[in-house]
Amino acid sequence: MSKDTVQRDRLIEKCVEVASTVLGEKETIMQVRRGEPTFGRNYTNHYKVYLATLDPSGVNPTNQRCVVVSITSNMDSAKVEPSLSCDSVKDLD
Repeated sequence: MSKDTVQRDRLIEKCVEVASTVLGEKETIMQVRRGEPTFGRNYTNHYKVYLATLDPSGVNPTNQRCVVVSITSNMDSAKVEPSLSCDSVKDLD
């Protein structure tokens, strides 16, 4: 496994961990998409995390929403960004 692959996996793991802190009751993570990074004092990775509530069968998602998770390249800071909308972050994948 390459060093880049390991780093991407660590970033996704951290993203899911952070996004899980805003899950409501019976809400689940449906999808994670890599967003365009920003460059400033730190290189910041952005992820769009799509959340939804599943019905009792676990099949039909309702109350779908999206949050943006930002993680600095050195992983010193990782947080949900309420000031960023998913529409404002361009997809990379």
